[in-house]
Amino acid sequence: MKAQKGVNKNTFNWLLFLSFFTLCLMSPVFGWMDERGEDDKSGIKEKNQLIVLPFVYYTPETKIAGGLGGIYYLRSLKDQSKGHPSTFFMDIVYTQNKQFIIGITPGLYLNKGKFHLIGDLRFKKYTENFYGIGPQTLDEMEEDFRYRSFALKCSLRKRLRPSLYVGIQYDFEHSKITKIEEGGILDTDDVLGVEGGIISGIGIILVQDSRNNLFYPTKGTLLQIDAMLFSLAIASDFQFQRFTFDFRQYITVFTKHVLALQQSANITSGDVPFQRLPVLGGPWVMRGYIQGRFRDKSAIFFQMEYRVPLIWRLSAAGFVGCGDVADKLNGFKLNDFKISGGLGIRYLINRKSGTNVRLDFGFARGNFGVYAMINEAF
Repeated sequence: MKAQKGVNKNTFNWLLFLSFFTLCLMSPVFGWMDERGEDDKSGIKEKNQLIVLPFVYYTPETKIAGGLGGIYYLRSLKDQSKGHPSTFFMDIVYTQNKQFIIGITPGLYLNKGKFHLIGDLRFKKYTENFYGIGPQTLDEMEEDFRYRSFALKCSLRKRLRPSLYVGIQYDFEHSKITKIEEGGILDTDDVLGVEGGIISGIGIILVQDSRNNLFYPTKGTLLQIDAMLFSLAIASDFQFQRFTFDFRQYITVFTKHVLALQQSANITSGDVPFQRLPVLGGPWVMRGYIQGRFRDKSAIFFQMEYRVPLIWRLSAAGFVGCGDVADKLNGFKLNDFKISGGLGIRYLINRKSGTNVRLDFGFARGNFGVYAMINEAF
């Protein structure tokens, strides 16, 4: 992809400026938060807390992006889970590629932590890249499409054990494709979902989470399994099924050296619109490939990252990923698997939570991506 095959000097200078600017914006706020917590040394219990601050970041998919984000901590909520306060995340984003996003993401612990309610309400005016469907698509097949969508995802999980939750979830999206390239694949081929429509599904979810930290775990595991059914009976324009498996493990190798591992599978069947096909690439999965560079009915990938402290609040990371897509489970071929990898720098903006700003350089065959983001990829 053009935006990802090279980063010119001017863009690189902008990235360095963005990273420095982000640190200047966030360090005072998160530094202040370092000194406060539920177990405040003063013995005074914390009250609810609202933090609002501007932010900037960069990905090949968005180029330079900026906006306003807010976190509301409901620390006085008596139902909160020990060590994890109920929260509301809010953000407004506008990007150099004229993408616009508004999102609200609540996470509430109820009934003394016995239930966990998670939601995500999001409006997007967005441009994405499309290369066709399948594992053998070429860079030359790249085309853009623009869409507008309103999406709601929510799940209610019941705690069975201290680290084990099971629950139900709902996934709704109404989208409209507003622009496609004339003569492109989406224009000339019969691609399901090119006219947009309503996606509506219900399902079940199981989560086992023994990580010692949500933002920068150094030990423990996370296992998440869910199965979803999208049906005409619940107002969906498309009938299909989706099964996802995500397992992550964190191992302390030496003092403060961390090996992070992730194995994931996303399997769909039925009449799946192209927007909901499993994909590879982006700032979270196989960095180096553009987000959605490969898509099909099934996707599996493995990635690992080695995280090393340097000096002060700085640390470094090396990462590698391997994965592929196929139209069905028995369609995967080992010699077709894609590989990506790279290096990154981290700056710790909050010692208490372990929150990092990361600058990653990802490399893949014929592709190169630079990512300036908040929080780890996994």
